Amino acid sequence: MEIKLQQHAGTLTKKDIPFLIGLSLLGFFLFLFYTWAMPLIDPDEPRYASTARDMVLNGNWIVPHFNGVPRINKPPLFYWAIAISYKIFGINEFGSRLPSALAATGTVLITYLWGKRIADRKNGFWAGMVLMSSPLFFLISRFCITDMLLTFFVCSSLYLFFIEYMEPNNRCKGGFETRPYRRLFLYFLLGMVFLVKGPVGILLFILITLCFLLWIRDLRYIRRLWCLPGFLLFLGIICAWGIPFWLSLGTKQISSLLSQEMSGRFVSGYAHPEAFYYYLPVFIIGFFPWSLFVFITFIHAIKQRENMPAEEKKQVYFFCSWLILTLVFFSMSHSKLMTYVLPLSPSVALLTVSLSRWEMEGKLGKRHLWILWPTVFVSAMIPIALIITMPKWVPAKHGLSTIHIALPIIILLIGTLIALFTFVRSKRFFQLKKVFCFTNCIFLVITITYSAKYLGTFRSTKGIVEKCLSCKDENYVLLSYTKIVPSLVFYSGKNILEMETYTSLKKIVPDPETSIYVVMSLNDYQKKQDWIQKKNFHAVCQNNAHVMLKKEPNTDK
Repeated sequence: MEIKLQQHAGTLTKKDIPFLIGLSLLGFFLFLFYTWAMPLIDPDEPRYASTARDMVLNGNWIVPHFNGVPRINKPPLFYWAIAISYKIFGINEFGSRLPSALAATGTVLITYLWGKRIADRKNGFWAGMVLMSSPLFFLISRFCITDMLLTFFVCSSLYLFFIEYMEPNNRCKGGFETRPYRRLFLYFLLGMVFLVKGPVGILLFILITLCFLLWIRDLRYIRRLWCLPGFLLFLGIICAWGIPFWLSLGTKQISSLLSQEMSGRFVSGYAHPEAFYYYLPVFIIGFFPWSLFVFITFIHAIKQRENMPAEEKKQVYFFCSWLILTLVFFSMSHSKLMTYVLPLSPSVALLTVSLSRWEMEGKLGKRHLWILWPTVFVSAMIPIALIITMPKWVPAKHGLSTIHIALPIIILLIGTLIALFTFVRSKRFFQLKKVFCFTNCIFLVITITYSAKYLGTFRSTKGIVEKCLSCKDENYVLLSYTKIVPSLVFYSGKNILEMETYTSLKKIVPDPETSIYVVMSLNDYQKKQDWIQKKNFHAVCQNNAHVMLKKEPNTDK
């Protein structure tokens, strides 16, 4: 039976409301719970948060600034979102992370609509659940970084392209002709993609759609995407910020930035260089256990490509193009971070919808059903291996009790055993998917809650700033040894000066009546005892990673 997308399959009705409300409430809980209690984690979170705070306090919404210096390696949309959140909820951790949580919830809802369109509401709901229970997606939804907002707009753009291409009346009439406002909205979304992370998101969208059309041999559709009013809207969005930005900084600085961010990161890899295969383990672990089931979808799609209905083949090919090309695109870059591949997240969830539908229609076959057995077995072995090897991978100084570390793993083990038992009884992937969704969500919430204490003491200076500086009325200067610690900028509310052992304190702080505070790593503190004594510094407080030193006024330099 050939699967066809109905013309009004994406139309919202009253029947969609319970699913949308359920996913929204669950998303708000998973993505926002305890975010107010966990300090901003160095280095990226406090950079974005401090830059947005500067916009709110100084009123410069065109040129972002961090620590008193223009921060122009990213366009401003994410900073704007955080700044608006600050206006409503105040300058704090919750306000910093709210835009990412809202973007994650929006991506989940789009995934629901997509799953409903290619299958039904039930499959759409569980596609959203799969997305929420993916470890990498869950983790990034709770952090103040740009990748989740980029994922939301990339997903929205691809969804709009997909529904327009897959609707038969649009393909025969030239695409977008029946609903021209959709084409304008697509260009608007691409403008938002650019304002989040520059040309990278645009290149990713073009690569996915172009290679998909090439795969299905329908390159003629490319010219149907062209829309002069839409392109002018796209340019207008960029120029509305870009022209004032250019007038503020000048051509030379912007050209240097583009050269550094595009060729420097992508070609030379001056930041975060990793091997080409870096994203393979990131994908498998970051989307566990769904990443294992995706391989089954690939195998079935390849073997059944001759017998698969045309519409269904296009759906599967599109999601495969999205996933594979995102991995390849970012693997080609010399600079790599695990968060870069986050835009492929919805494709993983939607490929599980195809797997569930094939199972319900009896198309999966016993051969592919048997492939699920080793996948489930591997899922059960991972928490057992984590428990056995715990002494080897747990940090020596973690500030957590053994039970705090073991409890989430035990929950994961119980969940995988329940999933194994469920699969033995039902032999159905759909039932297995439900168990894994709930198990992953519980595991991830408990893990992030317990790890807040560890992250707060090892990856943030919030504790020592509040302990040593929050009530200081004295005149003082705050320095950071060897490099600027971004959380120090955010929590102190001051511009931080960088210093080395050879730095002349008289030049930095000419007023002898001014106290000097220096934050340095615990490792540097242990190595630089002679220098500390020579400069008349003494330790006033510390956490598990940093030490704050003080030099009293009117002491010899």
